[in-house]
Amino acid sequence: MDKFEFGGLIMAKKTFTKKWDDVIPRDATGGFVGLDYTCPYCHYDNAEVIYIDASNIGKIDADFETDQVCKICGKDVIVVCQY
Repeated sequence: MDKFEFGGLIMAKKTFTKKWDDVIPRDATGGFVGLDYTCPYCHYDNAEVIYIDASNIGKIDADFETDQVCKICGKDVIVVCQY
């Protein structure tokens, strides 16, 4: 997992989704996407449903990243969703 540094301070670790898909089909207003990933800090399996607005919905047709917070340890995680 990658660590991102800013001025020597570790900001967040990257992890990859185990699975992601459209939960509610997208429309003119956007869509909901389900993400399953393992926290790189505490190794807890997380499941999230995120909303992506209409101006960004096209971005999920390719690889994208989203910032999340682990439900168990509360640390910031960058979740990489590969198409």
